[in-house]
Formats: sequence, C-alpha cells, structure tokens
Amino acid sequence: MSKTPSSKAKKTGRRRKKRPLRGETLVRAVKAELGRRVNLSPRDAPINVTSIAEAVGISRQSIYDNELEGVIEEHANLQRTNFELNIEAAVLRRPLEDRIAILEAEKKELLQKVDGWVERWAAVEYNAKLHGYDADKLFAPIPPPLRKALTFKKKKK
Repeated sequence: MSKTPSSKAKKTGRRRKKRPLRGETLVRAVKAELGRRVNLSPRDAPINVTSIAEAVGISRQSIYDNELEGVIEEHANLQRTNFELNIEAAVLRRPLEDRIAILEAEKKELLQKVDGWVERWAAVEYNAKLHGYDADKLFAPIPPPLRKALTFKKKKK
C-alpha cells in the first residue's frame, strides 16, 4: 500500500509533519552521528550536546531525557585524542625540501605572468605613441559630461 497524501492535503498543498525521533530510533540516530563525527577534526565538527542535537534535528532536552550526554562526552574525548592539534599540524606539514620546490615553481609561474603583463603594457604604450597619444595620459580621468548641452526643450502645445 503506497502512502499518498489525502485529497485535502493535495488541494491545500500541506503535508504532514515528519514524526520526531523518539526512543531507540533517537538513540541510534545520535550514535550514528557520533560515529561519523569521531573521525573528523574537533575544529570542523565539534562533538557537544548542541551540535549533535542540531545535526540530528532534535532538541537538547531529548538528549538529556535519553541520558545520552555521557555517550557524547566519551565520543568527544575520543575525538580529542584522535585529533590533537600537534599531530594534526605535523600531518599537514610537508618536508622543507618539498615546500621549497613548490614555492620556487609558484615563483617561476608568477614571474612569467608579470613578464606577460609587462609585455602587453609595452605593446599598449607603443601603439599609443604610434597613433600620436601620450601613454601617460591613457589613464587620466575622463572630464564630466556637459549636461547643459544635453538638455531638451519642452514643446508647447
């Protein structure tokens, strides 16, 4: 039997509200979220009652009612031991030789870009001089328009 909205719900465009999590379903959902977050960084996905309640879509009170704050604290401690800041920084840091090689390659690429822009600007200056313009005045501000010349006279009927 498929679930279809009633004819009244079809007409008004309303749907029933989703049943809130309760009991064992709530506990399983919270534990699943804790299992997912335990492998993430505490800075990106902290484990506390508020963040877990928001992620699962329940109230903090329902966590306290089901006595899950102890489980949350255990997972938070586990997450902290898995991701100490010193260990995380050491994992992200590359050896100095690799970092130097990467920075030198980036420097070479940026110097090529600068040389390209200098070459383009030299071509602009050359073309300006060729056509009789002063290259230094290319970026001079444009004078304001003559507004009085643009006014129109109203026709009398």
